[in-house]
Amino acid sequence: MNTLEKSHNDFLTIAQHWQSELTNYSFEDLTKTMNPESWSLGQVYNHLINSALFFHLKQVETCLQSPENSDQHKSERGEMAFGELNGFPPIKISVPPSENYTPKQPESKEALEAGINRVIAAMAAILPSFDQNKHGKTAHPSFTFLNAEEWYRLIEMHWRHHVKQKQELDTFLKS
Repeated sequence: MNTLEKSHNDFLTIAQHWQSELTNYSFEDLTKTMNPESWSLGQVYNHLINSALFFHLKQVETCLQSPENSDQHKSERGEMAFGELNGFPPIKISVPPSENYTPKQPESKEALEAGINRVIAAMAAILPSFDQNKHGKTAHPSFTFLNAEEWYRLIEMHWRHHVKQKQELDTFLKS
């Protein structure tokens, strides 16, 4: 199995986890927040779906369509994330609330299910594009320059990173 197939299989595993977990929540559960600054579980789902569809996969496409920045490198944090850590550092990453970044509450539980299915389909649909010869890189806010395969792999890493946040929200919802 090559690294791209492994990344795809790893993504399917974590996507199926998020998908099956979704069945455990009522819509009310999905929209509850611990405090005014925290996200609900539904917002976490929307964040994962939207970042994959509208940011990460767009970066994959850009890298596959242009050789631009092919000589650039990852930062030390990027090397660690894609190397020894095989994921994001085990720290909370917080971004101040903003209109552009803070995910919206979900419209419905079914919309989240459909969103996950769209990401699964998009991840599969882009795989044949990796046969192209152009392999540029684009800048990540923390890891610096990533190629298409790294952006693709980052989606699974990102979904896995948010499992801990989901566990905290699960504890909150049970209290």
